[in-house]
Amino acid sequence: MPSCTPPPSAWVSRRSVGHAHSVRPRAWHGRPMASCSAPISSWRSSSTGAYRAPPPVSCPMRLFDAPHIAYFLGGLAQVLLALILWALWLLGAFAGAYALPALPISPVALHGFLMIYGVFPFFVFGFLATTFPRWMQTTPPTRRAYRNAFALRAAGLILVYAGLILGDRAVVLGALIMAVGDARLVAALIGVYRRARETARRGVLLFTWTLAAEVAGLLLYAAALWRGSPVSPLIAIRVGLFGFLIPTLFGVSYRMIPFFTASVLTGYRRPLPNPKVPMVFLAATASHALLASLGWRAVLAVLDLAIAAAAWYQLVLWFRWDVLRHGLLLLLYVGYAWLGMGFALYAASDAGLVMGHQALGRGPLHALGIGFALSLIVAMATRVTRGHSGRPLASDTLSWVALLGIEVAAVLRIAADIPALDRLAPYDLSVFAAPVAIAALLPWATRYAVMLATTRREMPS
Repeated sequence: MPSCTPPPSAWVSRRSVGHAHSVRPRAWHGRPMASCSAPISSWRSSSTGAYRAPPPVSCPMRLFDAPHIAYFLGGLAQVLLALILWALWLLGAFAGAYALPALPISPVALHGFLMIYGVFPFFVFGFLATTFPRWMQTTPPTRRAYRNAFALRAAGLILVYAGLILGDRAVVLGALIMAVGDARLVAALIGVYRRARETARRGVLLFTWTLAAEVAGLLLYAAALWRGSPVSPLIAIRVGLFGFLIPTLFGVSYRMIPFFTASVLTGYRRPLPNPKVPMVFLAATASHALLASLGWRAVLAVLDLAIAAAAWYQLVLWFRWDVLRHGLLLLLYVGYAWLGMGFALYAASDAGLVMGHQALGRGPLHALGIGFALSLIVAMATRVTRGHSGRPLASDTLSWVALLGIEVAAVLRIAADIPALDRLAPYDLSVFAAPVAIAALLPWATRYAVMLATTRREMPS
């Protein structure tokens, strides 16, 4: 089978049509030669006797051909690294497998940072930098903008890891560098928003606020780690979770789940989106963070129950039974269902505290962080990676293994904060959650990293 790089004689220049630096294949041993940038649909099937182009794994990769490539690769590496680091700490802390080294910052604060600010922004920024211009039908961010932003984010994150040895000042500097990189891309995306027509901006305003909250959260985290600072890292974690991650993923779901459903199901009547709904949701999640900081548990229980009801109402509004026959679409619905579950658990925990019962600890937080956020990230990354590389828009076995493993990990982590359930295991159940997630995500992440790293075709999703 011929490679994606035939000899120069098989290529002709596009200089005549204004592409001075690009080439296209002319022929390979007398047969038509499909380029790596050609869509799969244009390749002839070997069953007809015609030439079949090489599979995508034989094509070279350019890291910054599209924003999602570099950012998704960074996210895939970081989710595994962050979970492995946390699993190792849990094995030492709860299973007594070995003595734990002293860390310059709280392990819990570090874990929250590495997940909320280290893992999820890679996927969110990669997705939005790719889809923002398409949603608003305007010019995308320049390659230089997202390339430099990615380089700063990656360099800052590496410095955060190095800070575990070098000390907390290195962690602070790393968080600041990450904030500068993310601010660079946020500014570019706000530029995309401002260039769009007024009608195209509807429903997109939410993301300008949530992405700005992500940068603010990084700055707060750096401030919290500065010696003598009165700021708690918990505030930065709450800003990242309820000001950035949860409302951003809700906004993406609100826009894309009914759209994807309508594109798959024949006769599906897509509910008309209300551009005010995402902003109302952001106000609700921000209020949750504020009320939790103030300790107003009774009011918080009512608010959380209302958020859960609203989230499930949207799910019922979108869902049709035919969704069960479409695996890639079902991935999104399963992930989204955790949003209502997470806030329902928060409501139950708050109500329990008001009535003098034991709370659910960090169980509700992990229902949102693992069940909702990580499940949706797997679903969205699967769809975007397959769609933008010209592959069929269908789920595969590894995607479902990853998703189901995440569901099991979420249940284990929630159960770890319920004493009656946690006592059933020889160790704290949270010890088992991270290894389950790693085992489920590793094959999927490896497969989809190969997809991202071996194709440079850019297809509309």
